[in-house]
Amino acid sequence: MSLPLYVTCQLITVLLTLGVLSAVLYGLRYAFLRLRLPKDKREALIRLIRIGLFMWLSILAALAWSGMFKDAGMLILGIGLVFFPPLILGVVLLRSRFFRLVLKALPPEWLIWIQTFRLFLAGMFWLGWSGGFVPLQLTFWGLNQDIIVGLSAVAAGGLFFRRRQLKFQIIVWNGFGVLLFIHAILLAFLSLPSPLQVFTNEPSAAFLTDVPFIWVPGFLFPFGLVMHFFSLKQLAGNGSKGGER
Repeated sequence: MSLPLYVTCQLITVLLTLGVLSAVLYGLRYAFLRLRLPKDKREALIRLIRIGLFMWLSILAALAWSGMFKDAGMLILGIGLVFFPPLILGVVLLRSRFFRLVLKALPPEWLIWIQTFRLFLAGMFWLGWSGGFVPLQLTFWGLNQDIIVGLSAVAAGGLFFRRRQLKFQIIVWNGFGVLLFIHAILLAFLSLPSPLQVFTNEPSAAFLTDVPFIWVPGFLFPFGLVMHFFSLKQLAGNGSKGGER
């Protein structure tokens, strides 16, 4: 294993996670302003959300440092416990009337552009494979083609909303993105050194149980999925007229 590339991938993961968090908080501030929430309420909500997000990342790091994921028999259960809570929270938010108003206040292309983080995630996986600690199947040289969504998000966010919403194209793009990301997530889970391991080539995906890589299955993976769900929900709420600018 190449230590310099390992440290580089750690740094990329930290910066990518912080970048996604910053984008989320920026988007929420924008939405709260458009909803004309009082300043004190806006700041209180942003502060609460920021604390909640950083607490979750801290919990993930603490669990990884504790060695919780080192027991092969408990590994899949442990990874499931960090992957599903954010995903469930995203689904629950879709049932909130206030959150639906927040979605409506966001520029619809933002929910497409945010998926560009997957381009950097794919780059990190490739560097990790070059460094000898990420399995080939998690890279675009192998079986993981999720980089397509990261690349296409750059253009799609502009093309789909240039003059009017291209509703069918947005649905297809989001559906394609969900399928590719689920495929990537399954590749990662089935490459972990557990009783359910399918890909037995070395190295395994055990690096995902270390800090800060635990933020990939515990935050970035579910985040990418729920952003697709939010985009589709926003589309359904806005109808064919598109989001307000």
